[in-house]
Amino acid sequence: MDAVNRLEKARKAVEGLNPAVHACAFYDERDVEITMAAAYVGAGLARRELCICIVDDGRERILEALASDGVDAEGAMRDGRLLFFNKQLARQFTTLDMLAKIREWTEGARKAGHSGCRISGEMTWTLDGGDLKELAEFEARLSLNQVYESHACIGLCQFDVRRFTPELLREMIMLHPFVVVEDRVCRNPYFVPPARYLSRDWPKHETDWMLTNLEQLEAAQESLQASEQGLRSLARRLVDLQENERRALARELHDRVGQSLTAMRINMELIRTRAAEHGDADVRARADDSIHLVESTFKAVQDVMYDLRPPMLDEYGLVPSLKWYARQFTERTGIQVEVGGADDCPCDADVETALFRIAQEALTNVARHAHARSARIDLRDAPDEVVFTVEDDGAGFEPAPDRTARTGYGLITMRERAAAVKGTLETKSERGRGTRITVKIPRSAK
Repeated sequence: MDAVNRLEKARKAVEGLNPAVHACAFYDERDVEITMAAAYVGAGLARRELCICIVDDGRERILEALASDGVDAEGAMRDGRLLFFNKQLARQFTTLDMLAKIREWTEGARKAGHSGCRISGEMTWTLDGGDLKELAEFEARLSLNQVYESHACIGLCQFDVRRFTPELLREMIMLHPFVVVEDRVCRNPYFVPPARYLSRDWPKHETDWMLTNLEQLEAAQESLQASEQGLRSLARRLVDLQENERRALARELHDRVGQSLTAMRINMELIRTRAAEHGDADVRARADDSIHLVESTFKAVQDVMYDLRPPMLDEYGLVPSLKWYARQFTERTGIQVEVGGADDCPCDADVETALFRIAQEALTNVARHAHARSARIDLRDAPDEVVFTVEDDGAGFEPAPDRTARTGYGLITMRERAAAVKGTLETKSERGRGTRITVKIPRSAK
């Protein structure tokens, strides 16, 4: 991960911290520490909270980072909304003293007119002569006494992994209900209730707690998998119902509306002929207009019918249907679409339907978002799988780690259609170099 992305992840994580959260964060670079502290303070000042920074020697760099973000930190310090508590002052306190100080800050924030309080602690102040066991008890008592929850405050403890022992860092993870991991604030599955941790017999029961925790995590995972399977089954059932309804509606349009329009056209032709025989120019003109209207309506109904369920998909197979759809798409949008692949590539009907719908959705996205000049659809029958691709030469996009959370329904639908026939769907894109969608379906699923 490059440095810019790492700092952006740190910034995003701490900006997302909410009141009543007691969290810890770990870093091994000074820039990450400063970025987290500045983003944390900046978010607090924007919410008109009292912000306290317990720092080692990073005060000036935090102020510089705030200034570069357009935050008036100097004004906040003059107004008493931003306080720095440096290492020299912190040394004079025992952990119990610090516990009392934090309680004083959190309780006094609202009384002083602040909307809340947030404290960021760079924890190296505990290294100079302090008892690390006392630090663990200090963190446990913060949670036990619900210091942050009682006043809707936020606490962020920052640990330099290069300066604390692995044993101490392990204890810190166990003692914080939330842990900052990259750009996420994670609810901590390893959190030990403080009353249990502070009990005299905790060491005897630590193994039992770990085993119970593992069992609960496994049960949660099994429950999540069962829910996912249920949702996938429901999605597949909905897709099947949708296809059946589309097929039935297309048939109704063909059998009823199509036939009625054909009969209407024959009648209008007869009216036009009789009008011509009797020299009635007005009736003939109206008949001509009506025939054109019937023809355009018939064409519109035919387009809807083919979009619902192209007849050639059942009669001629996938590739001829894709070639027909590509021609229709090019006529509507001006985007040239090329279709490649063997016309006789053997696929089951449900696979053909899934791939045809994926192509429709993919080309719709190309028309709406890609600003492309051309696209290509390809179907390849590999030894172990069917490989289906749709690619364009459009604008593309920058892949983002959190793209899944922001994905549109189109891509979700395509992925579910692929999964319904035991396939997978992957997207590959690069800004300015187009997008490629690849669906792979095992031969056994064909």
